[in-house]
Amino acid sequence: MVAGIDGNMERRYLSVVAALAIGCASSGSGISSGSGGGEPGTGGSPGGTGSGGIVGSGGSPGRGGAGASAGGGGAGTGGESTGSGGAGTGGVSMGSGGRPQGSGGSAGSAGISEAGSGAGGASGSGGRMDAGGPPGSGGATGSGGSIGTAGSTGTGGAPGVCVAIPSTATRPQLSAADAANFTIRNYLAGTDNWDPTAGLGNAASFTPNFTVATDGSGTHTTVQAALTAAATGTARRFVLVKPGTYRETVSIAGTTPITLYGLDTDATRVVIVNNQSAATAGGTPQSATFTTRANGFQIMNMTISNDFATPATGTNLQAVALYTTGDKVVLQNVRMHGFQDTLFIDTTATATSRVYIKNSFIEGDTDFIFGGSSAVLDGSTINYLSSRKGTGGGAQLAPSTRVANNFGFLVINSTFTADATAPANKISLGRSWDEGGITPTPNGQAVVRESVLGVHIRKVDPWAAAATSGRAFSATGNRFDEYCNSGPGAM
Repeated sequence: MVAGIDGNMERRYLSVVAALAIGCASSGSGISSGSGGGEPGTGGSPGGTGSGGIVGSGGSPGRGGAGASAGGGGAGTGGESTGSGGAGTGGVSMGSGGRPQGSGGSAGSAGISEAGSGAGGASGSGGRMDAGGPPGSGGATGSGGSIGTAGSTGTGGAPGVCVAIPSTATRPQLSAADAANFTIRNYLAGTDNWDPTAGLGNAASFTPNFTVATDGSGTHTTVQAALTAAATGTARRFVLVKPGTYRETVSIAGTTPITLYGLDTDATRVVIVNNQSAATAGGTPQSATFTTRANGFQIMNMTISNDFATPATGTNLQAVALYTTGDKVVLQNVRMHGFQDTLFIDTTATATSRVYIKNSFIEGDTDFIFGGSSAVLDGSTINYLSSRKGTGGGAQLAPSTRVANNFGFLVINSTFTADATAPANKISLGRSWDEGGITPTPNGQAVVRESVLGVHIRKVDPWAAAATSGRAFSATGNRFDEYCNSGPGAM
């Protein structure tokens, strides 16, 4: 008998002392090295002071039922303490008991631990308690302890639904069934199933065989000199062009596949430019700043420009920036600037050339994308310039597709834009170039699909009479169609 304490109090006192003794023998004394010990569980609140028994650690919390919980149920500091709420990881906390034989780790609000007369070291259903000690707070996962899912990752929205646009005699539209025939694959596959849609990759991964730099830090100071050096052998050669403006005329032929590229995705940092016109150079092809007749030629991350000061009126005003006749040509992130005849993508007399234009920018005012190749403009911008013609009209596409070829130009997932002063409802999508000297006379083919058309595009009759021949447009005589376009110029 302890002096001054009656029998009941003495028995209660001795049981607490015994519990403390057992608790001290467990793996933690006071504050357990486990996840409990009165320390707040992740996201839970710390256990409060027990209302009964000895205020304090309640013996070692016996690791608070650390069990398999991601954060463990934190043990309270004895008595009727508010549970530490277990781990805030949202997983089920393996509590150290809570109420005797309690749920120990079931999710929910913080459990209440019974007063010191609780079942001591009884295991919660969620995990094992070490020996002795009054029940730790353990038990239920603290309210607010679980980690929210933070929302699922968005899918980027459902695929757009094509808005049906009525087909008319002056603005024919493809049906879904017909549109299935006019795909990137059908335009470019040929007999060897060419598929360049994956793109050229990251320019930083290329190893240059030659480097062009205006300051002399490369192997050459002009683009022409580097390409001439590269045009040997059958293995692909890589020519890096460092930032700068290269005012020169470039021409390359041969069988060596070449990739000409800049490192920076800002295509304006590398500029190849000249200023010849058909009048000054002796013909439209000869006016080109850059000519490539090589198969497999690739250009990436640069600007090719013809800055001939084109007057508003006159003859022989064609001024080509880029002229290609080779097969399997790829232009990726290339900016092309001119006014009339900016991009000339032609074919040869013996075979149809294929050109894939990806994520590029082409601008001009008259027939500024033209020629006889099978070409795809994918994810690109076609920009109309009004500075030379003011409120006058203009045409953008001018294919001279051979009659036997069903695939001329495909513009897909692209945008038709214009400068701020361009007139509304005035500019044609394009016209056929009935190129002379070819029998039978070419009849241009083009499809513009799933693209955004600006307010400058003519709404009622976006296809103009043919160049050279003046042949009037007709839905049956021409081969121009649209499918699933949007924007103010689409309807």
